[in-house]
Amino acid sequence: MQTRYGGARDVLALIKDLPVVPPSAHEVQVQVRASSINPIDWHMLEGNRRLITRRRFPFTPMFDLAGVVTAVGSEVTTFSVDDRVYADNEIHGGGGTEYVNVPEDLLAHAPAGLGFAETAAIPLAAQTALTCLDRGDISPGTRIAIIGASGGVGHFAVQMARAAGAFVVGVSSARNRDFVLKLGADEVVDRNETDLTAQYGANSFDVVIDTVGGRNQWLQARHVLRQGGRFVTISRDEDGVVTPAAIVRLLTTITVRRIQGAGKRGIKYIPVFLKASRSLLRRVTALVDNGHVTPHVARTFPLTLAGLRQGIEESRAGRTAGKLVLER
Repeated sequence: MQTRYGGARDVLALIKDLPVVPPSAHEVQVQVRASSINPIDWHMLEGNRRLITRRRFPFTPMFDLAGVVTAVGSEVTTFSVDDRVYADNEIHGGGGTEYVNVPEDLLAHAPAGLGFAETAAIPLAAQTALTCLDRGDISPGTRIAIIGASGGVGHFAVQMARAAGAFVVGVSSARNRDFVLKLGADEVVDRNETDLTAQYGANSFDVVIDTVGGRNQWLQARHVLRQGGRFVTISRDEDGVVTPAAIVRLLTTITVRRIQGAGKRGIKYIPVFLKASRSLLRRVTALVDNGHVTPHVARTFPLTLAGLRQGIEESRAGRTAGKLVLER
């Protein structure tokens, strides 16, 4: 349970014997068996996003969850007790508790054949990746570069782009080259040794998906994208605490880059802000069930207070290939 804003070791506490609240009419009660860590979890924990979404304490953190249905609301018809389910529970959190009520429209039946740990690795990152591909208008023959190809969102985006018939170039560190190739990338660029501009030159790509952030990603993409190309990003030019000044800079940046990209020949600047949904998660489920997408769990921690603290520290280090998961 989170008691205030701050570092994981300072603001998380174990609270036992919490009352189990019955689900409302359109909610499903889930016994959480696993949860996964995303950067937004520790950003929210530390209060870096409090200007956008303020938490009321105490708050149970973690958005991604997988588990078993234990009760359904009076108006719920899609789910039944004992169903295996998963969700990105958005602003509600709850992945760090034993029982949580999830809005029906955020929940989907778990992919067949996956354990709870693998299932929990999917929701937020895979829905974000699929949204990026949708916004990038990926189709057979599209030439796409994915910056941060080995990360949580990136490793899903590589697989989804490959399944869509695109020619995929992954941008990652050398140590993750084989991993990214195994995901289905046609080629891999070592981000520490070269960049897309030096490797491929102008007019080389239709789409660049950026999962890393920083102004340099946009500048680099402008050199390699064809006329009418699309730069799709889930990150900002600057990371850290969101302040009023940072919001103004972000809105100004988006506006200016969109104006610069106006017209058929302009390079489109497309920021992505995930809106999780059951319909989107069902599309992800279909890709997993059809063998097109496989979540990669880099490391599993126990779903305990100590495990959560350790997992968040590892996530903050930013060197993970795939996802970090907590499992009960």
